[in-house]
Amino acid sequence: MTRLAFLAGLALATSAAAQSDAGVSKPVIAVLYFDVDDKLGDLTMFRKGLAEMLITDLVSAGDIDVVERARIEDAMKELKLQSTKNFDQKTAVQVGGMVGAHYQVAGTILRPSKNTLLLESKIYRLLDMKVVVTARAKITSDDILEGEQQLVAKLVAGLADTSKLALAVPPAKKSVKLKLDTAAKYGESLEARDAKDTAKAKTLLDQVVKEQPDFILARLDLAALAK
Repeated sequence: MTRLAFLAGLALATSAAAQSDAGVSKPVIAVLYFDVDDKLGDLTMFRKGLAEMLITDLVSAGDIDVVERARIEDAMKELKLQSTKNFDQKTAVQVGGMVGAHYQVAGTILRPSKNTLLLESKIYRLLDMKVVVTARAKITSDDILEGEQQLVAKLVAGLADTSKLALAVPPAKKSVKLKLDTAAKYGESLEARDAKDTAKAKTLLDQVVKEQPDFILARLDLAALAK
């Protein structure tokens, strides 16, 4: 069982039950890496970690299937997009089509000040590339989770309103903070895993868990590497 499958098992049971009758399939949503300025190196690393966090929280919304980040990475490799820092509409459609998505989350990470980031995001309906949801959230470099969760809540609420899906806004995680530097290091560990550099990924995850013991995604990844 993958980590995402494990987390999906924690999603709302009512949503799962509602979908099980009549064999109704859930719409599929993919999260593309957010665009980022090449000059902001820590944000380049952060965007992979951000994608993983968004995916995990979207799973908890229920009534949708969320594409695992590894599948997005495979699609990007097939299209030779690993080094791409900005995605145009055509590229977004290609990636979304390859993973069978109906909706796609895309966005931009901006740094308006030294200690503040701005996440600007949209959800596209891939059938016609219509923007169905727009959302933004500010995050601070000493606590990126609060802003990330605010963004997810806005995306889920917007998608539920426009698509009439029975989505539940994921509850905010309490008493957990994650610094940008640590989140960037987590993103770097994901990049190492994507490159099949298990030793480097484990070293980075050890550091992340030491810095932030209650960061559950890093702990689960570390446990998976230990198997």
